[in-house]
Amino acid sequence: MKDFNCVILGTSQRMGEDVFQNIDTPKIIASASVGLDHIKVPSEKIHLIKIINTPKASTQSVAEYTIGCALTCCKYLFEGNHIYIEVRNNKALYRKPEDLLEKTISVVGAGNISAQIMNYSIMMGIQVLCWTAHPESHRDLANRGIEFVSLSQLAKKSNIISVALPNKDGTKNIISSDIIDQMKSDAIFISVSRLATIDLDSLLCKAKVHPEFYVCLDIDVDEDVVRKIPISNNIIVTPHIAGGTVETRKRYFLELAQQIADIVSKQQLS
Repeated sequence: MKDFNCVILGTSQRMGEDVFQNIDTPKIIASASVGLDHIKVPSEKIHLIKIINTPKASTQSVAEYTIGCALTCCKYLFEGNHIYIEVRNNKALYRKPEDLLEKTISVVGAGNISAQIMNYSIMMGIQVLCWTAHPESHRDLANRGIEFVSLSQLAKKSNIISVALPNKDGTKNIISSDIIDQMKSDAIFISVSRLATIDLDSLLCKAKVHPEFYVCLDIDVDEDVVRKIPISNNIIVTPHIAGGTVETRKRYFLELAQQIADIVSKQQLS
């Protein structure tokens, strides 16, 4: 940090306040990520630090992941694979596969990723509901016929629930045990957000009691969390791969490089 003007990192590299203690010249912190909760700058150093990130780079990949999870669950791909290996036919399925057409998806959040999930859903004939803390800022969505609802309404009405929120004070445990209790017993719950936004124990409990309730999570690997998660057809957990496609990684670093070049160019002009 003392020897270079710019540091480029991803979400797996964390920067605590101690990293900035001896910094007394301007620095650029470029993060190949949507979120920025892995970077902690002391308040007295904020004036020296320019943080840039790539809020749109993973939009396509994460939205595809979300729709992929919904399809995997509706079509019972895990169950189908298992019964085939056991030399059983489709009569052994717990329930018949279903289409996404005319299902209702509720999207928690209205950022870039959520908007793309809504785009795909509309294209596939899925009814879309949305919860956001600031619906007044998303009139473009309302103009497209997307209905804004409360979290309670969202939980009760949805076949599929998608959570794509940043991890901050206002979103911690936003998917609480009370909200989870109100979800349909055969709903599909998909989250690409940090684990702090949901009540994991309540989710796993509901999945255990209701085999037709699906949980799909894309989260950082944590040994304590791994020990909690049972091997089950209705629980899918991946190690933060939704936005980790080849194409996303290219977009990450191309976007960062352009932003860094723009900042340096402006500094030289000034």
